[in-house]
Formats: sequence, C-alpha cells, structure tokens
Amino acid sequence: MLYSALEKLGAGVRLMSLMDVSCDDFAKYDVVLMRGLPYHIDIVSFNSLVTCTKGSLVINDPMSSLLARDKFSSMKVLEEYGVPVPKTFLVKSRKELVEVVSELGEAIIKPLSSSLGIGVELVTEDSVNYFVNKFPFRFEAVVQEHLEKVRDVRVLVIGNKAIGAMYRISPFSIATNYSKGAEVEPAPLEPYAELAIEAVRALGLEYGGVDLIETPEGPKVIEVNPSPLWLGLSKVTKRDITSIIAEYVISRAYEVKSGSEV
Repeated sequence: MLYSALEKLGAGVRLMSLMDVSCDDFAKYDVVLMRGLPYHIDIVSFNSLVTCTKGSLVINDPMSSLLARDKFSSMKVLEEYGVPVPKTFLVKSRKELVEVVSELGEAIIKPLSSSLGIGVELVTEDSVNYFVNKFPFRFEAVVQEHLEKVRDVRVLVIGNKAIGAMYRISPFSIATNYSKGAEVEPAPLEPYAELAIEAVRALGLEYGGVDLIETPEGPKVIEVNPSPLWLGLSKVTKRDITSIIAEYVISRAYEVKSGSEV
C-alpha cells in the first residue's frame, strides 16, 4: 500500500531488502524509507550500513531505529529526557531476574528487542521461581514494573505531529497489539499527543508508534516502535495513514533537495 501511495504522488519507487542495498543505492535515491531493521544483523554489518547512509536522507535514521528497538536503552534515554516511563531493568541471569521481580512484586518481562507483543509475559513474585526455569542460565531480558493500568494507548507520530490515537483492549492477554487480536477504539489526541511527540523526538525518530499506559498518576511511555503498523489506527480514525506517511516522505525529500525532482 505504501509503495502504491508513493507512486501516486509521482515518485519513482524501488522496493529492496535492506541487506541488498548498496552504498551506491543510498547515494542514488533522494530518500530511503526504511521499514525495520533485520533482527539478527551483526554489529560490523550494521556499522557498514550506517556509514553508507551518511549524507543520505533515511527515514528513520538507522541509529535512531536501533535505539528505539532496544527496549532497555530507549527507556533510559526517555527517562533522561524527562519522559515518564516505568521502572525498567536489564537482566542477564536467572538470579537477576528473580531478584528484580521479587523487588517489584509484579513485573512485565519482554525480550530486549522484539515487536508485535511477542514474548511479553506478566510475572509475579510468587510465580517467578517457576517462570525462571523457561530461561537458560545466561540470557538477556527487559523487566518493567507492572503499572496499574487504566487504559492502553497507541499514538502515531509523523514529523512532530500526532496523527491519531487509539485505545487497545485485550482482556485475555497482557499484550494488546492489534495484530494479535486486540480490539481497538478511537482515543482523543489531546491527553497524549505532547508526550508521544516528545518521546519520538527524544529517540531521534521522524515517525514512530508510541505505546503508553494511562495510569492513575498520568500516562507513561512503555515502548516506541520505529517501524509501526497502522491498520488498527486507520480503522478507528478513518484516516488514510498510508497516504499521510507517503506525503511526509516526499515532502522531506523535496525539503532536503531544495525542490529538485524526486
């Protein structure tokens, strides 16, 4: 859909796997819209990729995307910028996992990097000793405090503007992703827009899906997705989000190229 939306705006579009893009390709095109990073790219290959992008317009920037994909580091950066987030810990052993969950009482455990709600679990102080046997002796996982949730919210931010918001409801799962069957309802932008924009900006992204938990103390950001899906949001907002993203990408290309043909 995004490919077609860009073509309708008169852009010449080429769809490529990120692993097949050469340095010359980055230099050749006015803009590269990067929809995700491979989950198993090695650090040397990624460093080469970043070097190739220097001087090119890439949305989102690879380093910013990598930061957002890191569910521990991104929370720490947001915390430094004053964005309200849950207490977040990185654990690397069964012992650490038991200690952190015992301290929190209830906790959300998630992979260091994943999407679509995969691997997200709710663990309590009572269940952690059973749960920990699922893990090898050495591993990496992110542990967040389990917040008292009033509502679960997703806000899409594009170019420093909040485009739409929705409530996500999943009575049978801790993960509330639309792709996993959660129900969605329209949500007002006003209570969440400023916080969502701040979170996306703090991570250096041009667009992103911001997941928030509305708590009795106010909304808190729990994740920022640098390659969000928007089918659920399009459904509840009745907006053509695909075209909005395409128009933003084209406008950025013209902005950088000072009006030259895209």
